[in-house]
Amino acid sequence: MEFFELLKYIILGIIQGATEPLPVSSSGHLRIVSYFFGLDVPDLHFEIFVNAASLVAVFIIYRKDLLELIAGTLNYIRKPKEYDREPFRFTMLLVIGTIPAVVAGLFLYDFIGGEIAEIRNVGFALLITATALWLIRNLSGHKKEFQITIFDTIIIGLAQTLALAPGISRSGATIVAAMARKIEPAVALKFSFFLSIPVSIGSLVFDLQRIYEAITAPGMLWYYLISFMVALIVSYYAIKLLINMVTRGKLLYFAIYCFTIAGILIISSFM
Repeated sequence: MEFFELLKYIILGIIQGATEPLPVSSSGHLRIVSYFFGLDVPDLHFEIFVNAASLVAVFIIYRKDLLELIAGTLNYIRKPKEYDREPFRFTMLLVIGTIPAVVAGLFLYDFIGGEIAEIRNVGFALLITATALWLIRNLSGHKKEFQITIFDTIIIGLAQTLALAPGISRSGATIVAAMARKIEPAVALKFSFFLSIPVSIGSLVFDLQRIYEAITAPGMLWYYLISFMVALIVSYYAIKLLINMVTRGKLLYFAIYCFTIAGILIISSFM
């Protein structure tokens, strides 16, 4: 195992793990590292694989809520009872919210890694993320889980499709859309993370063949596993940080960060 190659995958794991849950765009940051530091970033299948580490972190942090949601949904399907109705309804909303991203992902898979991923475009996309976060920085909705409507869900689901473009944060887009629909910040965050679950699993399954080929290439298994474990640990603490920032109404800091990075990218792309 070569030291510099190992260091590269550790760095990639840190970047992916830190920026996937935070509203700053993980795919955009991987492009940034590649552009400024000449780091050879693997293809899209690597992002999808390491993104699964963030998914595991979500499962760990929200395990109680997820288990209750799954149990309530299955119970309602087997034998409908009133107290299981809300978990079932919440699950159906997640399914509805996932559909736009799944459809867009199937049609735009090859486009995601093309011209849209050029550094100038990443800069403009980060500018959009920053502006959206800035606009909702002072919003504090009132809607609880049981008050989320189908229309709310469709809006949030459509926002999630924007994150196919590197520089548009998935968590940022969904949190912004949810809070713009007057959903309580903590609930908006929870809905955003739960909405990432089917999309992440679907992407993993869809790209499984490419991921398998990459991992089983000579000498690559340990690099991928190390990157995954680093991303898992970093994601766990990044999610904890985001929960703290959202509940305290501090999304402004992420907006400032994205404005700064966007400005650097756009200016440097013209030099």
